[in-house]
Parts: sequence; structure tokens; C-alpha cells
Amino acid sequence: MKKMVALISALVVLMVAFSGCVGDNKSAVNGTEPNSSGENVNPAESTANVSELNESAVNVTEPSNSGANVGSADSTANTSEVNKPSGSGTDSSNSGSSTNTNSAENAADISKLETLPEGFTYVGHVSLNAADIKIDYNADNVSEVVGGSEGMYKYNESDFYIDVIELENSEATTNLIDAYKSSFKPLTEGSRFVDESFNGHSAVRIADYVTAGGTEVPRYTYIWSNENHVFVVTGSTADDSLVKQLAEATGY
Repeated sequence: MKKMVALISALVVLMVAFSGCVGDNKSAVNGTEPNSSGENVNPAESTANVSELNESAVNVTEPSNSGANVGSADSTANTSEVNKPSGSGTDSSNSGSSTNTNSAENAADISKLETLPEGFTYVGHVSLNAADIKIDYNADNVSEVVGGSEGMYKYNESDFYIDVIELENSEATTNLIDAYKSSFKPLTEGSRFVDESFNGHSAVRIADYVTAGGTEVPRYTYIWSNENHVFVVTGSTADDSLVKQLAEATGY
């Protein structure tokens, strides 16, 4: 009987000892460690908390001058808005009421008459560059020549031309007309240059002579200025009234 009691006691001691070992192993397997407060802390949870702290540190932005946090993307957007030109928000090169126009197109529009005197027909027009204008009008010393256009017309068998020359300013138009007039030699009889008026302004009629059929016949040119343009109308006819009609039809 005593042996039986001793055996049971030994079994109880072994079971208690075994239970303690199992409890220690379970704690080791779970990886929990006691913290300073005595509570068990899971290392995995501790690591997750550290990464959350790091992420929070990364997302923190520098405070703006107003005290509010401004992200880098928002900061870039605000900078681009500051750099926009004032006004309607369009590019500054397109702002303003003035626009650049092509002088050759303007001259072409003027040289093509919408309303023609009876008997005249429009043939076409060609552009005139500054170099050719200076040669044709003896205007090498007139540096302000921009360009121009020559409108071509017919009246029966005669050819007529309207040259519209654009210059940088009105003073240059006077210089070009004077240069052109200086290219003519004085006539032995009569006056080569005659002042006439039409459309509310004065113009100069220039008489020249060419040989046709063995005979010298006159040819006439009307020249005048309007603002920064010079108008030159001429025709292959001895009838100066036809040339004047076309000159008046310009409306300038």
C-alpha cells in the first residue's frame, strides 16, 4: 500500500514538472517577451508599429508660410499658377490689341480693285520685294522699303499697272517719290512733272516718251503717297485720262 502511495506521488510530481516545461516552451514558440509593465509583447506587432511610425514620418510635409502643410505636388502646381501671365490667362505673345500683318498681303489687297472703271479688267497681281522696288524706283538710298504688290489690268489692247509700295513710315514715302523723280532727265520742251488732284489729295503726273512704230509717243504715270504707302499707276497708252481713271479707282 505504501508503495502505491509513493508511486502516485511520484506521478503527480512528474506531471507538475511536465506541465511547467510545456508552458515555458509555448511561451518560447509564441515569441512573446515581457515588457517593462510585465505584459507580453509580440515582436511582430512591435515591428509593425515601428514601420507605421516610419511611414508617418515620410508623409510629414514641411509647413508653408501660412502654417498649413503643403505637399510637393501642390507646391509645384501653385508655382505654375504664379508664373502664368496676367490678363486672360493666354500666352503673353498673343496678348495686346495689336497684331502683326503681312505687308505683301496688305499691298496685294490694295492693288486688286473691287470696283473698276468701265472697260477695265483685272488680270492678276505679283509681289514686289524690297530689292526690286529699290532698283525700279532708283531708291537704293531708301532703307525703309518693306515690300509691295503690282496689280495688272487691261483696257482694250493697253496694259495698266498699279504698284502699291509699303514703307516703314510716311517720311520714307516722300524720299522714295523724290528718288524716283530724280531718275528722269528734264524734257527739252514742256514739263515732265505736273501736279494734279483727285480723291482729296495731290499727285504727280509724270510724262515719259517711248518709241512705238518709229514714232515717239507719250506714256503717263501717276504717283502719290498715302500714310506709309506709295501708289504708282501707269499704262501703255498715250491717253493720260485712262491712267487717271484707274488711279482714282484705287480710292486712295
